[in-house]
Amino acid sequence: MSTKHLLGPVILGLGLDRLIRRLFARRRVTIAIYHDPEPDVLRTHLAYYARHYRFVTLDDVAEALESRRWDRLPDYPLVLTLDDGHRGNLELGGLLREYGVRPTLYLCSRVVGTARPYWWKTPAARKLGAEALKRLPDAERRRRLAEAGSDPDADAPHLQAMTWEEVLAFATVADYGGHTRHHPILPRCGDAEAADEIGTCRAEVEAALGRPCRHFAYPNGDYGARETTLLRRFGYRTGRTVEPGWNGPDADPYQLKGFPISDGASVSWLAVQLTGLPAVLRTLKTAWRRKATDKPASVGITMANPS
Repeated sequence: MSTKHLLGPVILGLGLDRLIRRLFARRRVTIAIYHDPEPDVLRTHLAYYARHYRFVTLDDVAEALESRRWDRLPDYPLVLTLDDGHRGNLELGGLLREYGVRPTLYLCSRVVGTARPYWWKTPAARKLGAEALKRLPDAERRRRLAEAGSDPDADAPHLQAMTWEEVLAFATVADYGGHTRHHPILPRCGDAEAADEIGTCRAEVEAALGRPCRHFAYPNGDYGARETTLLRRFGYRTGRTVEPGWNGPDADPYQLKGFPISDGASVSWLAVQLTGLPAVLRTLKTAWRRKATDKPASVGITMANPS
């Protein structure tokens, strides 16, 4: 049986979700991480958040950290984020207005506004395995995708990302951050490429929208000291990881924790995911498997959704 079927009923049955929320989320910020949820699913999630949390923006969190005025945040503060810039996000505008939540959308600046695909959604990535590709040096990953028939710089049959015009119109309900230019795994990039992916991404988003791009999410949650240094150099206010946990007044703004939420999760599984326990168990399981096979561990937490 899956972790969902084994762990979920235990956590909910014992009330651990409520206990953990009271102990850890009251005066710390919860960041919920989505990618491309359907409106009907997100509606049920937003209703759950509205009952148990108070929506804040990432700018609110950055301001509280920088000013050391954590008391300005409400109890149970929660930030909603969406990664990549998927076109499906455009269907969420009415819901966001209805619930009074202003998410941060992290954009891949050389996929948004183009017909390029998200590389992990290509036929070649499905054939070769996205997880295996993520462990390769970036140039090798791109070469293998191209050789398998899915050049990451070639147009896809259908638009997968928003256009810049759509992004600008959606700015009435959302803020924007950077998610690199092409969504590489940053620790697999050389120094110059990593700097370009992080720094030029911000410049391209700001040039396209005429508004600040001050927040960043590490693709796949993979990062190291080089990446946090680059975020500081290029003037970002925050960097969001996929490490499960809550963010208090002493949080490192360039290593903010967040909870990856399954785009199609039921409300009960959402409550379980917000405890962080499934992600911790998944990480321990992955580490054990790698140790058993003598494979080096990668930076960050492996996610079921590679974006």
